[in-house]
Amino acid sequence: MPYITRDDGERFVIPSYRDTLRAAKPGLLKREIMLLATNYGDYATLQKKGKNEFEVAFSTESGYLLGETVWAHFNRPRDLVYCEAIPNTTDAILVIVKGSSVYLDGSFPIDSIAEELVIFKTQQNEFDVYIYGNVPISQTPEENKFSFDTNSVHSFSILETPIFQTLPIIKAFELQLVDAILKRQGIGVFPTKYLAIGILALILGWFGWSMLSTQQVTLPTSIISVVNPYQLYISALTSPSADQQVQAVVDQIVLLNTIPGWSTKDINYTGNTIVATVESNGALLKTLSKWANDNNADMQIEPQAVFVTLKLNLENRSPPQFIYSTNKVIERLIDRLYFVIPGNTISMKSTENKGQYTQISLSLSFSDISLASLTAIGQRLKNLPLVLSAAKITVNNNTLSGSLDLIVLGK
Repeated sequence: MPYITRDDGERFVIPSYRDTLRAAKPGLLKREIMLLATNYGDYATLQKKGKNEFEVAFSTESGYLLGETVWAHFNRPRDLVYCEAIPNTTDAILVIVKGSSVYLDGSFPIDSIAEELVIFKTQQNEFDVYIYGNVPISQTPEENKFSFDTNSVHSFSILETPIFQTLPIIKAFELQLVDAILKRQGIGVFPTKYLAIGILALILGWFGWSMLSTQQVTLPTSIISVVNPYQLYISALTSPSADQQVQAVVDQIVLLNTIPGWSTKDINYTGNTIVATVESNGALLKTLSKWANDNNADMQIEPQAVFVTLKLNLENRSPPQFIYSTNKVIERLIDRLYFVIPGNTISMKSTENKGQYTQISLSLSFSDISLASLTAIGQRLKNLPLVLSAAKITVNNNTLSGSLDLIVLGK
């Protein structure tokens, strides 16, 4: 849900995009804000943080920023965690601030809140923690509740009353139409005196050109296309999701295990295609050929081995609405995988700056795991801006070893 409506009708919005923009020239800042608005919504807030530096937030809805309003209510601590149970529901409001910037805010199922906080187990913070109601956060370790390390907590407060229904309305955190925000900040507004100077310069320039030219010259007309700078990012993530790809690989391994008298040795996945190396356990090639025909597969006989090729027909995911920090994505990925395959299983292969976004290639390795574990790994990739570019798997005594090549996209 992109917003939470209070009993008095005030709407608190969870923006689709937050960032800090830096631009020395107002024209460049306006252009970047307008481009972001086309992707993330026509409503925005704009707050000056320093010279040529602005903090922006975008949404498709009007209202007030939730995270920033809660943060201001608690006197803007550098690090903050606030969690308030929502009456008569199984949800709670959760706001996390890191380094004086909102990291996460919104309404979440209570049983998912620990997962949102577990990433901070491996980080050094000084959180001011405020909780209200029956939420899964405790000051000291308790069963079925999340607790921070003592060195990560500056203060811990259990409130006697909720604060959401009485949060003060702060005008600076109101999401308004982008044009109104730009005009209020004086960004992209051309002052009258500069307009007069410009007109005078044009007149003088035309007069000088008329005096110096002996003939009329027709200038070539160039057509400039406006290109969305995030289009490559959007296109890359408008593809089958990584969790869907891994599940499809698991399903095809199960299918390959049904070949009568043949066993699968190696599996390579790339470009929505699986190529499996198979070995005979005493069965004839015609058995394999029949199975391939029955299962829409291709069989290839090569000098070094026999291969079975399977084409996958996967649906593309919806275009992304957000762009996240690559560091935060990798942190969340590592923490999620820890519960499935503990240890250092991820290695970084390369980082590429794509202009408006960054692309990081990772390799996730595993050894002697079951199909169920590979399925669990795939589920941990869900809802993350990842692409599975390749998978290499060796099958040995019904266990799997190999690697998944992942691409992380973000800021």
